[in-house]
Order: sequence, then C-alpha cells, then structure tokens
Amino acid sequence: MARSRKKTKQAVETEFVALARSVFGDKLVSLTLYGSYLKETFTPGVSDVNVLVIVGENSEEALRALGARGNRLMRRNRITPLVLSRREFVTSADVFPMEYLDIVETHQVLMGPDVTSELEIDRANLRHQIEHQLRGSLVSLRQLAVAAGRPRLFKKVLLRRELEQWYGRLAAILRGLLRFHGATEVPSAPEALVEEINKAFGFESGPIVQLLACRDSRRKNECRNSLDLIDALLARLTTLVEIVDGLLGSTGGDSK
Repeated sequence: MARSRKKTKQAVETEFVALARSVFGDKLVSLTLYGSYLKETFTPGVSDVNVLVIVGENSEEALRALGARGNRLMRRNRITPLVLSRREFVTSADVFPMEYLDIVETHQVLMGPDVTSELEIDRANLRHQIEHQLRGSLVSLRQLAVAAGRPRLFKKVLLRRELEQWYGRLAAILRGLLRFHGATEVPSAPEALVEEINKAFGFESGPIVQLLACRDSRRKNECRNSLDLIDALLARLTTLVEIVDGLLGSTGGDSK
C-alpha cells in the first residue's frame, strides 16, 4: 500500500524520534535527516529516508534493540539509520568528504545540536575521493562494456538497467566535482546537475544527458542503442578523468 507524505512524516519525525530516544537513552546526541527525504523528488514508500543518528558511544546492545523494536517502522517507511558516535562522525570527514558535503548542504535536525557544523572538509581529501571514485566509475563502465560484448548472456534490458544504476554512482561524483570547482549551490535534479558540469568543463551536451533519457520512461526511445551509448560514455568519462587529473593536481586552499 502506498504511503502518504503525511503518514511518512509522522512515522519519521515523531515515531522514529521516540524510538531512538527510548533505545539510546541519554547516549543519544542528535538526529538529523538528510538526502532524498528533503527533496521535491521524494516519493513516500519508494524513496529512502536517511537519518544520521549521533550517539555519545556506540553499543551493540542498543543497535540490536533498534533493529528488533524498529524493524516494522523502518521497513514500512524505508527509514535507513546511520548510527555513528560523535567522534566517529567528525573524524571520518577526511574519508567521506563528498558524502558529508551532501549532508551539510541538505539536512534537517530533528533533535539535538547540528553536528554538521563541527565538520572540517579539507580540499585535499575531497580531491582524493573525487579522483578515486571517478577512476573507479570508469573501470566499472569498462567492465560493463566487456559484459555487453556477450549479447546472448547480457540482454538489452539488463544492460540499460545497469547503465541507469551506474549513473546513480556517478551523480555523487559530479556533485563533489562541482563543489571542488567552486560551486556554492549544487543542483539536485539530474538534468540540471549534468548541465552545470558541462558548463564548468566546457562540454557539449552529450552521452550523460542521453543516459538520463534512459531513466525516463517517457524517453526510452532516445536510448535504444545502449552499446553506442557505452562507447560515448567511455570517451566522455576518459576525457573527464584527464581534465580532473590536471585540474586537481594542485589542491590549494584550506578546509571549507
């Protein structure tokens, strides 16, 4: 049964808060929403609800209790808690700068202090993660190209689905790259995000825009030839890696 936004809001902002207070007690520091729940594209019962749960100290017993007592609530509303101690959250900013910048930009505190204000995102760490993820994305696309060369084993529908999922991983990299490039606001809509990347790095509208058409049921005909699209994406991503490698060679600057 489809969930309404009102019911989801009640479940997330009232019931889950009460559950967390009960489970973690005085060790609970704060609860912060982030991600798709705060965006216009959120679909109750379909989109995930990401909740950053900050505690003073992690406890295996409390984690098990959260899963046992909150299973039905979290499953029905697709609530995904990220439980970290305050120290873990602050000190892991050097490892997850892209993800944490997403949280900093779009979040809503449900209770407690805004712990995102305690983060220090270093440009050098952001540069490293962008390059690491971008090269990894290129490798995964090449593996997809190899699989696509076995048409009897890899059907066109499956290929298109894999491409759509591949973009989901690429989107986070593009957001991080725009931020490193100096953007103060990063679009959440896929089309606007790709358009800003094209503007920033002097690309003509091309394969990534075509890939977005594959994700739109009304525009499926625009991406009939997935093999050609993979070739074009490989070329575009290889060029982007080369540009990024040169652009980010000197990180300069301090933390955020």
